[in-house]
Amino acid sequence: MIGNDFQDLNGMCWTIGTFDFDIPFIGTAEKATYIFNQNLVDITWNCMRTLEQNPSTLPQTRTILNGKSVEGLDVSDLLQVKNYGDGAKALIRLLRENKFKVDIETACLLHRFVGFKDALEWGTLRNLNTGIHDVEYVPPSFENLPSLAKKGFEFLNTEVQDPKERAIAVFLFMARTQFFFDANKRTASLMMNGCLMLNGYWPIMVLNQESVEFHQKLGRFYETGNADEMMAFFSQSVKKLYIQNKS
Repeated sequence: MIGNDFQDLNGMCWTIGTFDFDIPFIGTAEKATYIFNQNLVDITWNCMRTLEQNPSTLPQTRTILNGKSVEGLDVSDLLQVKNYGDGAKALIRLLRENKFKVDIETACLLHRFVGFKDALEWGTLRNLNTGIHDVEYVPPSFENLPSLAKKGFEFLNTEVQDPKERAIAVFLFMARTQFFFDANKRTASLMMNGCLMLNGYWPIMVLNQESVEFHQKLGRFYETGNADEMMAFFSQSVKKLYIQNKS
């Protein structure tokens, strides 16, 4: 059943090569980043609502990404939205300059924007131990993070042949390992889409209406390390996403 060494990915495992991810192929990173940029407001809004339960509305998100302030939103919530937009724009620049890589250095670069003034530190691996709300699972000690990053990203880049599956695995690996003090899922979502767009695939997002199911299954993944259920979730989620966009 399990397709990898538990230690390479901090105990994460799944049945490699058995999930279909019906993500449209557009051919080049340049075309994919164009799609990402054109849909950045929707992507940011869904990510903020799903990953962080951020209360910003779609119009508020658009206004914030246009560099303006909004009323009726806490400073911290506004900062999350602005930071994610800044991280997304940094991701676009990296892809357009052929500098994006699926590695911890790129993740730290993106976290420099996404975690700005929101995390305890930003752009660097956490240097203290941490926990995750509502689960018993304890993320790895901070001393082990550099080694985990090296082995984990190397495994993902060499052993996971399907770039779509690799992208989902990048998100899950980063979210469960908690490389940073905060903004882990947000940074991981940008790395996931970076991996997709680098290989000419459309970006993806977890729709707001799937938030409850997403967090329930993510919590079970945190506890066990078995990613099969989350892989199946993403497989179904992207089908709904692109069926909805075509309708």
